[in-house]
Amino acid sequence: MVKKYLKAALKIILSAAAIYIIVNKVDLDKAWEYISQARWFYLILALLAFLISKTFSSFRVNRLYRSQGIQIPDVLNLKVNFLGMFYNLFIPLIGGEGYKLIYFRKRFKASGKRLAWAALLDRVSGMVALCMLTVVFFMFSSFELPYKKWALMLIPLLYLGHWLGLRLFFKSFLPAFKITSFLSVGVQAFQVVCTFCVIMALGINELVVEYLFVFLLASFAFILPMIGAREMAFIFGADYLGLNIELSLAISLLFYLSMALSALVGVYFLLFPKSLGQEENPVGI
Repeated sequence: MVKKYLKAALKIILSAAAIYIIVNKVDLDKAWEYISQARWFYLILALLAFLISKTFSSFRVNRLYRSQGIQIPDVLNLKVNFLGMFYNLFIPLIGGEGYKLIYFRKRFKASGKRLAWAALLDRVSGMVALCMLTVVFFMFSSFELPYKKWALMLIPLLYLGHWLGLRLFFKSFLPAFKITSFLSVGVQAFQVVCTFCVIMALGINELVVEYLFVFLLASFAFILPMIGAREMAFIFGADYLGLNIELSLAISLLFYLSMALSALVGVYFLLFPKSLGQEENPVGI
């Protein structure tokens, strides 16, 4: 319990530092002006694209579960994933991944170790796809960075490295490799669509590919245990590459809004556990 509270305290401190940096670097009034003028039609499309990406993500991790003989219905897994998103975003002391692991272990008498490895490999698969799409958008961007002409070679190397890692260390998960790789690209592609819709909502007509590239690059900041990591990374990346940092913050915040609204779907399953096919939450939360 003490360790959990220490982690929470560290996250709060780092989040406060990130917000402080953002506030001191960006003209917040200008960023808010961009956000207040955003077109709702495109924001609704952005939300739909994000919801589709999370559906793909749910199918992906379930294929990893099934490779381990853990048979969870896709619809139930999707519901629990939305509930996990809600915990991750709004109740971080509980944590979505931990919640899902305990839930499925109790309800399906599944191996906690296999569930944990599936969750980890799910993240790895997503990271590989994110790397691949980042390379693609980098190649089509106007940025002239060192070794750009060689960047495309990273895609087959990433794919092969991912397969080899499973082959050597997680062989039992290998049957799910093809479908999870495909679904991972789908997850990231729809998040790109979400970001593109946000960009359209803000009326950005120039350097669209460049903004998408920097956003993908900033997405790697999710490994940092703090709120505002992506926003801070996006702002610094945009500033370094000569993009508008106020627009970059607006894009990132509206993307976060799509994520937050998607996570609120999980409230329904929290309040009505019967929708999960049971009288009460087996985790006891």
